This record gives sequence, C-alpha cells and structure tokens, in this order.
Amino acid sequence: MQDKQVENAPITFGTNLGYILDLHDMYIKDPTSVSEEMQLLFSEIGSTGSGTVLTQDADQNKVKGLIRLVDNIRLYGHLQADIYPLFKPKFEDLPSIIIEEYGLTPEDLKKFDAGLVSQHLKDRYSNAYEAITELTKLYTGPIAYEYMHITDLKERDWIKKEIETAEENPLSDDEKLELFTMLAKVEGFEKYLHKNFVGAKRFSIEGVDVIVPMLEHLLRLMADEGIPHMQIGMAHRGRLNVLTHILNKPYTMMLSEFMHQDPLKMLPDDGSFAVTQGWHKDVKYHLGAKKTRDDNKIEQTVTLANNPSHLEVVGPVVLGKTRAQQETTNSAGPASYDHNKALAVLIHGDSAMPGQGVVYETLNLSRLEGYKVGGSIHIVANNRIGFTTDEADSRSTVYSTSNASGFDVPVLHVNADNPEAAIQTLRFALKYRQKFNKDIIIDVIGYRRHGHNEMDEPTPTNPLLYQEVKKHDTIEELYGKQLVENETITQDQFDQTLQSVNDELRAAQDSIDKDEMVEDTDMLAPEDILAGHDNDVEEMSFERLNEVNEAMLETPSDFNMFKKLKNVLEKRREPFTDKEKRVDWAHAEALAFATINQDGTPIRLSGQDTERGTFAHRHAVLHDVETGEKHYPLHNTPNSNASFNIYNSPLTEAAVVGYEYGYNIENNDAMVIWEAQFGDFANMAQVYFDNFVFSSRSKWGEASGITFLLPHAQEGQGPEHSSARLERFLDLAAESNMTVANLTSTSNYFYLLRRQAKYLGTDKMRPLVIMSPKSLLRNQRVAQPVDAFVDGSFKEIIVDEYDKSKISTVLLSSGKMAVDLMDAMDKNKDETKLLIRLEQLYPFPDEQIKEILDELPSLKLIRFVQEEPENMGAYQYALPLIQELAPSDVDVEYVGRIKRASPAEGSNEAYKAIQQKIIDNALE
Repeated sequence: MQDKQVENAPITFGTNLGYILDLHDMYIKDPTSVSEEMQLLFSEIGSTGSGTVLTQDADQNKVKGLIRLVDNIRLYGHLQADIYPLFKPKFEDLPSIIIEEYGLTPEDLKKFDAGLVSQHLKDRYSNAYEAITELTKLYTGPIAYEYMHITDLKERDWIKKEIETAEENPLSDDEKLELFTMLAKVEGFEKYLHKNFVGAKRFSIEGVDVIVPMLEHLLRLMADEGIPHMQIGMAHRGRLNVLTHILNKPYTMMLSEFMHQDPLKMLPDDGSFAVTQGWHKDVKYHLGAKKTRDDNKIEQTVTLANNPSHLEVVGPVVLGKTRAQQETTNSAGPASYDHNKALAVLIHGDSAMPGQGVVYETLNLSRLEGYKVGGSIHIVANNRIGFTTDEADSRSTVYSTSNASGFDVPVLHVNADNPEAAIQTLRFALKYRQKFNKDIIIDVIGYRRHGHNEMDEPTPTNPLLYQEVKKHDTIEELYGKQLVENETITQDQFDQTLQSVNDELRAAQDSIDKDEMVEDTDMLAPEDILAGHDNDVEEMSFERLNEVNEAMLETPSDFNMFKKLKNVLEKRREPFTDKEKRVDWAHAEALAFATINQDGTPIRLSGQDTERGTFAHRHAVLHDVETGEKHYPLHNTPNSNASFNIYNSPLTEAAVVGYEYGYNIENNDAMVIWEAQFGDFANMAQVYFDNFVFSSRSKWGEASGITFLLPHAQEGQGPEHSSARLERFLDLAAESNMTVANLTSTSNYFYLLRRQAKYLGTDKMRPLVIMSPKSLLRNQRVAQPVDAFVDGSFKEIIVDEYDKSKISTVLLSSGKMAVDLMDAMDKNKDETKLLIRLEQLYPFPDEQIKEILDELPSLKLIRFVQEEPENMGAYQYALPLIQELAPSDVDVEYVGRIKRASPAEGSNEAYKAIQQKIIDNALE
C-alpha cells in the first residue's frame, strides 16, 4: 500500500507542485506537521539509493529541483518533441527540461536512486541521471503525450505507466517490409493519379500517408480484441486512398471514375465490396463504401461513411452508425449494448478540428448513456494548413487538438514521417479505449504535398512552408531508404516494390474500356421510390389497444409516483370506459409506440427533455419521488419483441440529429425519432437536413426513415418559439424524399406513426417531418375517442360532412390554423364554406383534393389559410399546386399574415388580434 502511495504521488503534482514544495519545507522543520502520506513520500525521497540521509539544505533543494524537472518533462515535454517532419514552429519561453537549470548536474543525479524520477524506471536504471535521460527521451521523441490534464488519478497513473514501461517493440523485418509496401502503394497511387489525370481533383493524402497503414494495423489489433466492425468518418482529403487500400476498392473501379466510366461494372462478383449509388450521384471524393474482410483471424467489415464537403459533420453520423451496430434491438425493454461489436474512427482535419463546433458537440456525446460507443479513436490528418490559411490564423491554441482537453481525453502527437512510431500510437490508443471505454486522439503531424486540390498552387500564399515541402522526400522514399541502410531490404527490393505499384495501376487502367462512356442526363428517380405510401385500413381492435394501455399504466408495487402525475396518467383509462372521453396527443403516441413495438419494430426516441416532453405531456419515463429510480411504461408492452429506448439529449441539435440519422441508416428497421424542444431549434441542424437526410438517397443511394417531431404554431410566444420553418422542408421536398405533415387529429397521428413504421426497411421508406403541436397537445377537438383508433388508417386530408350543392368557398388549411377555423366555424355555421384539413403537405394530396373540388358545382373561391407569414409556411409551395387543381373559373386567394422578415410578432396581444383577423378574413 505504501509503495502504491509513493508511486502515485508525483503524478498529482502538476499545478500543485508549489504547494507540495511548501509542504516539504514544513516537513523538514517538523515531520509531524504534514499528513502521513506526505511524511511517507518525503521520507522516501529523503534517502539516496544507498540509504544515506540527505542534508536539509543543499541535497534537499536538489531533490526539489529534480521533482520540478520530472514534473515539467511530463507536463511540457511534448512542446520539445520531435513531432514535426518539417517547418517546425518556434515556441518562446517554454518551461525548461534541462537539468542544469534546476540546480542539478549529472553527478548530482547519479547519487540519487532512479525511483526518484519514476517508480517505473527504478528497476531498469541504476541512478536518477540514467532515468531522467530515458524519461526525456520518452516524452520528447517522435511521439508526444498530453495526459496530465486528465482528472482521474487511476487513469493518469495507467497512462504514465504505459509510457514509462513501454519496451522497445520493433517490428520484425517482415512487418517492416509490409509497412514499406503499404506506404509504397499509398504514395504510388497518388503519384500515378497526379501524372495520368493532370488537374483532376483527388485531395491527396500525401504528407500524412501513414494514416492508411495505421488503419490497416488497427484492423489487426481489433481482430485480436474480437471487434468485428470498423466505422470510419473522414472528409475528402485522403478518402480515395482509404477507399482503395483499406476498403480494397478495386483500382479498376477507382480509375474508371477518373475516366468517366461506370464504376459499378467493375464491382467484384464476390459481394465483399458494397457501394450504393443514387440517381443524381456525387463526386468520387464524397463517396463511401463497405468492405467485408476475412484476412485478420475474424470476419470484419469496414465502412467508410458518405460525407459532403462539410468536413467534420460526418463525425456524429459515424457514432450513430457505430451505436446501431453495437445494439441488439429484437427483444422487449431497452436495447442491449456491447461496445466491442464496433469501433468508430474519426479522421479530422487540423483546421476543421478546432474550427467547427460540431467536433465539440460530438466529443460531448462520448460519455453520455444514450450516445456513447465505448470510446472512439480520433486521428487528426494534420497538414498544418487549411486551404491557404496558416496555423496562426486558424486557431488560438498551440495544437489543433487543444480544445479537446476539456473532455478528459489523452492526446498523442506523432511525427507523420516516422511510420513505426505512428503504428505504436495505435497500439496505445486501442489499449486505452479497451481499458477505459473513452475517446483518444492521435494527432498525425505532417504536411500537404500539393495545394488544397491538385489544381491549386500553394506557393504564392504559403511560400516558406512550401519551400520546405518541395525539398522534402515522400514517405516511401524516406522509410524505404532507411530499410535499405539498415539492410532490412535490398535496393532491388526497394526499386521493385515501387515499380510493381505503378505496373499494377497501369494494368488496371489499360483493362478499362474507354468507349463505353454513357451519361444519364435524365437522372430520374426509380418508380418504386416515387410511389406513395398506401393508406389501407389496418386491423386494430379495441381489445388490443386496451391491453397495451393497461400494461403501460402498471407500475411496480413499491414505486412512488408523483401524486399529481399519477392522477394525470390514471385518466388514460377513461377513454376505454367512457365513450365521451378522448385520447389526447401523448396518449395516442404511447399507444402507437406500444403497437409498433408489438409489430417487431424497435423505437429510439431522443431530444431535449424528450422523456417528459417539453410541454410536460409525454411522461415516457417515470421517477420514484423517494428513490429516484426510473420506470419505463412502454417496457411493459405485452407481446413485444422489439426494444424501446428514449433519451434526453444534451442541449445540442446538430450532432444529435447527425447521430440519429447515422443510427437509422445503419439500422433501417428501427424507428428513429428526434424531437426538437421547439421547432425553430432544428435550425441548428440545417446542414444535416440539406446534405444528408433529404438528399442522401438521390446522391448516395443511402435511404433513411428518420422521423422529426418539430413543435410548430403561432401561439403568441414570439419569433423564436413559433415556427419550425415549415417552408424550408417544403423547399427541399422532391422525388419522394420525405413526408411532411401538420396534423389536427390524435388518431391520425397514431396511424401516421404506424404507417411510417410499416415502410421502414423497404424501398418506400423515407423521412417523416411532423409539425407537432403545442397547445393542441391537450385540445379536446384534436383528441379523438377510442373508436377512431379501431380499424383505421392515416388520412392525408380530413373533411367533415357537407352539402356539395351549397359550397361556394373552400378553405385549405392545416395544423393549429385549421383547428382555429374549426372552432370559429362551429360558432358561426355557414353551409357555403368547406374546410379541407391538409394533414399531409408533401407529397401533396392533389388527387384527393381534386376529387372534392370537381364535385362542387357552386364553387367560386379557394382560400389557402395559414398563420405563418406569406413568404413562409406552406403557401408558396402549395400555390402552384392548387392553381393546377382549381377549375378555370375559380379564384385562388391567400389569407394569412403578410410577408415578414421574422416568423412571428413578439407581443401576445398583437398575436391574438392578428390571428383573429386571419380567421375573420377567411370566413368573410
């Protein structure tokens, strides 16, 4: 125990070093004036290896100096490490790690035991001088370590031990040859493309080539740990090389894309390499793929996620995909989770890592129950430049990784020109991940051989850097020559290896038929995707609904529920015993979720305050008021064979939407739902809507059935809590890429959710966007009796009974506006007006509307009524569609707020007045 205390003590010095030294002075005067732990420490360091007690002045001061030196080597050694292949930055006023500046000489240190430097070195070195020399080498070599910021003592101690006990583990000659061969392929591929496709964009990996063999080595280490799946997220730089040499995309497929041929003709017949492709397609350096490999003891899949040019946004998508692979969802209750089923590898750019906020949103997910993946490995492809922007202009920190320190993750910086050191970092990283299930960052510091793309000349904007780059040998030359000098390989082997890479690429290119180029300029979506969803009547019995309702109301006998909440939930029995009582919004949702689970579809729902619901309506998680224990009513669902998970998300939109999208594309059979606290919060996730969710299928053939619940309505809450920006979704709507709904009935919500679940995992699957209610959550006009839930279906439009011969004006409206009109029309009966409630806005229910319009002989006017400003909401989208449907002698009018720069007024009184004016104008 005492040995352990002494071993741990120095690691805690850090910023407390001054305090430790003050305690030491107190100990010299009176040993009993400090704690027993400090007495133990100071008694140990107060003796030399021979047991001679140090004097109280000179020798004790030298020990203090040694303690400061050791601490600074561990804290700041990374600032003097050999981690820059070229253009080394100049740091000023660095903490010194030179022994003389601590009042020490080599002779002084030779008198001290090596254990004073490190308990991990005491058995390997005979004195402190030898130990301090080794310690300096360890912390200032081609790998630099930052870990002293980590708050957990055991974790810091483990890392320190790993660093300071690491034995040199050189690669065997065969392994070195293999590493050289991989580097030759990586660099040879880039050089071949540069020479044969001049000016073609490829976003070369040259300068950080070593990342590719790092990934290859990581796959082997994963196999040793029994981890079968690797999920990779990266931007465009180096993507083609990773596809070719990690996912084994055939050279013929890759080269055919440069030659404007159809790469799918070269797809391997064995099914081991899988790609999807949309009808619009995308540029080759955005594309992903999936490879099944069996060359590392176990069968493994490697998936590279599709990613647009928004760099870091793919990070949370990959985490979601990883979590989906780690979970088993085919049984009732929560999904079971095993972090050893998959590993996420996120490759960052050095400018984007500190520059894009989604990186920090993603890091923040890493230890949250609903989002953790057992630790991700982050690799920074550190080119030390962003397009033309120097490091000094792209961040306010020493390293591109510095801002990640707050997440208590270790950072390893490694010289990209030292491939053996780079491989070593992967061993450390996976071992750490397996031990602590936390993220770790490897900063691969290199350079960028060419400009931002291969048509760009970087010298005019970055002359000093590129003076060095142009004189610098490429990695396969550097490492190959090193192996020749060490007689690991011969010069002939070196030359033959480089030549064989070029020959293989040339043969691949020569095999491609250059006369088969056919470009599809129509790019039409497949018919099965364009086909709409059916709205057939479902069998849904009263007995089934009652059974799941009763099950959800059951709680453990010793569960202490909040009394008022218990009374609220008990009222959910009433609609099943009293036909006058109705099923409100949250109740309908719970019934839908339960029956969807019974049908075998797992559900994952997340968002801010989603467990309770923003408006205290859902209560999908109950809390014991005395113990804090949680109870999940939906886990009681009888005859369920699918999981239900619900999570309160962090106050994050972008990364969480990306995560849920990733989960859904990996597990198409799961119903994945994201709920915004208020609809306008979705603004923060716009990049995922634009670049992933609603365009991924047409670009990449990547299908999603994710559902979004976005609270939306004018209710006097001001500009920021009124609009989910319905118009933005309708602007993006095309080619059956989504369903957009704004509902007025709880039974319709029930059947819309069930319809969405029905098509998951099929060609008709598509995202669902619901403008979900706020005040309507408890509105009794919106709530429906249980009979409306029995043997029903989703209705794209809802129309109450009417006399066809009397209708002269048709009102088209949706959501809360439609409900307000219903209330007003009840008070002032007018048989000449007909309200068509547009429950589904996209795909537009034109045939159903036309069928009604064609049967109205007295029709003179169609009014589109909305509460959003004229330039927002659904009007601009719906107007041309309505004009096509309207008979030639029927006018089409707009009723609503005028065009505005802001979605809503800030005054509640103004809201009421304007809303009433809209209703009056609609009904005049």
